[in-house]
Amino acid sequence: MSTSLYPKYKKRISDSIDLLIKNQVTPWAFLNSGKPLRVKTFDQKQISYEGIGFEGSPAKVFWSGYIEPFIEDIATTEIAEAAKEASERNVDATLLLPEIEGLFQAGVSKVFVKMSSIDRRLRGKGFPENIPPKPVENEISSVMEFITTHIRAELQMWKPRSKIEVLYEQNKFLAWVIGTIITVVGLYAKFK
Repeated sequence: MSTSLYPKYKKRISDSIDLLIKNQVTPWAFLNSGKPLRVKTFDQKQISYEGIGFEGSPAKVFWSGYIEPFIEDIATTEIAEAAKEASERNVDATLLLPEIEGLFQAGVSKVFVKMSSIDRRLRGKGFPENIPPKPVENEISSVMEFITTHIRAELQMWKPRSKIEVLYEQNKFLAWVIGTIITVVGLYAKFK
């Protein structure tokens, strides 16, 4: 059984991964189309290629840490948000964060499988079936290690709110009224 926040984070992470693929991975598929390739790195540096094949520099840029910072940014944002929301909504983060990790396992695999497919098409120059797909297990494993480390850190810091804290959070006004009445009764008894 999944947590009540699972559907929300499944959509958020899936949408973020799909947008990442659309904006940062798919444009590479058109490198050999005769149109210029223009994408930006995570730190906003322009990558621009035109009229060249995928060998050499383009392939090296594509596979040498280009996509990882984007995924890491999505992961750190979603992990922190999930931990925060778990606390605010009294959802057990020790259940939610492993769910988030599983969602990222699927998302990270999707990104690198798409990259491998594009790599294969570009190297195959119209005949991808003649080129073996690039293995991406190491890339997936490396990014997942980053994500797992961040999830473990959040879990170590996780402290569920006590029932009193939750009750107070849900009834701040009532707590203020009771506190005011107690103060007034105490002052009345003191000066009587």
